[in-house]
Amino acid sequence: MHACITSCALESGLNMARRTVFDEQTLFKGFFGSCLSCVSRRSWVLAIVNCVYFGCIFVATVLGQFLYRQLPYTGEPFGVGEFFLGLDWPLMILSVFLFNLGLSGFVLVTLPGLVFFPLSVVALGVRAAFWGLMLNQLPTPLFLVAFPTLILEGEGYVLAAICGTNLGLSWFRPGWVYKNKGFSRLEALETASKDCVRIYFFVTLFLFVAAVVEVVTIVSIAS
Repeated sequence: MHACITSCALESGLNMARRTVFDEQTLFKGFFGSCLSCVSRRSWVLAIVNCVYFGCIFVATVLGQFLYRQLPYTGEPFGVGEFFLGLDWPLMILSVFLFNLGLSGFVLVTLPGLVFFPLSVVALGVRAAFWGLMLNQLPTPLFLVAFPTLILEGEGYVLAAICGTNLGLSWFRPGWVYKNKGFSRLEALETASKDCVRIYFFVTLFLFVAAVVEVVTIVSIAS
């Protein structure tokens, strides 16, 4: 009798654990699906902002050929601060990730668009131009090594700019963002804030992977 009760209790516990795991998986799939849907609804904006970002990098790189004289690469190791290299890998990755997400992404790209919607794309273009000028000074081997980080970080900042543009338009012209919804400015801003959280899921993902790639790249070059 005691064994039967124990067996029933164990089976009940296993069933509850399975339901919990299933509910968590369903919840994650639902959240991921809503995030993906939020981005896909703005696919044409995503394409345009990508063109702006990578176009500015290309133009700045080409102009840099005429504005600056590129120094010959002697094959010496790439200089990196001793303090940065002295950190543990997880701490290095975390510091790069938080800096890119908090300051470079949210403060410098997303927030300007909340003030006035074109400013996010303008800030993104300025950042891309600086990237292009810096890349122009790199020799071809280092340029190719930095390219994956450029792509991953760039896509994260592009999505951050879309968030800022969406937030700014929501209070400036709610009908442009949410057509046929009849939202007031406050309602549109509230909805845009929720969309921003969903889009920032991918911003966080891109910038975290970029931080890992960047740290591995820097350490590999420095050594």
